[in-house]
Amino acid sequence: MGFKWLNLCVAVLFLCPLKAGSIRAQCTQPSFASRNVILTAEHLSTQSFPDGSTVTFDCVIGHKPADLKASKSVTCRGNQWTRLELRCTRKSCGDLVDFLNGRYEMTGNLFGDTAKPVCDKGYMLAGQETTRTCRDQGWDGRDPLCEPVKCTAPPAIENGQLDNEPLESYEYLQVVSYRCNGGLNLIGQSTLHCSEDGTFKPDPPKCFDGCPTPKIPNSKRTGGKSPPYKLGHFIEYKCDDGYTMKGKGYIICRANGWDPEPPRCISKTEMISCINA
Repeated sequence: MGFKWLNLCVAVLFLCPLKAGSIRAQCTQPSFASRNVILTAEHLSTQSFPDGSTVTFDCVIGHKPADLKASKSVTCRGNQWTRLELRCTRKSCGDLVDFLNGRYEMTGNLFGDTAKPVCDKGYMLAGQETTRTCRDQGWDGRDPLCEPVKCTAPPAIENGQLDNEPLESYEYLQVVSYRCNGGLNLIGQSTLHCSEDGTFKPDPPKCFDGCPTPKIPNSKRTGGKSPPYKLGHFIEYKCDDGYTMKGKGYIICRANGWDPEPPRCISKTEMISCINA
């Protein structure tokens, strides 16, 4: 009789589950990372949960519930979790107001956004620039300090000097002027100003004492002045008989030297060699 009962149970297992020994339903650890949520600490180390278990979620750091009434819990039903209502959004740190002699350039005011301090014209940050970041508890750091721009003494120039004795420091937009020694031409801007980055602008001028006298064998000067050659002076050359000019015969003294470069006078033999080469 016992043997027949066992066979009947095998044939219709669902009629006698206690005899067959069924496996109990369970759920694996739930995850809803796309919603910026995380399991509470007491559930993090557990990998499987029996049917009927309930677990709770919190928002990740820097986030808060989008709906305070939404349920933070889910329950294991068979081998599936119920739907999670909790949704989390980034926390707001609020806008940073302008500070003395400066303002912030902000990427936003939510968790992870940044605010870069920028001083008004004529002022510069005291110390190293520090970008502030919206954290879980609000904006980190503190308002920077913007100090009036100061320029150190302007650069010295060769063969020239400032119109007045240099100071130890200069205020924003304060002006200095240069002059050259007698007989020299000033190239560039004679006046510079203390700019917003603490340097004098534009670049300091140069004092130009002229172009060197060209040495062109087998040629003669047919036009222009005799040396010394100052800015804007020109020379015109002609090669001697039997020589051919390579380059331009008319050159002008510019700030960077002769323009174009002085020519050469080469013999017909040299010309033929150059062509064959």
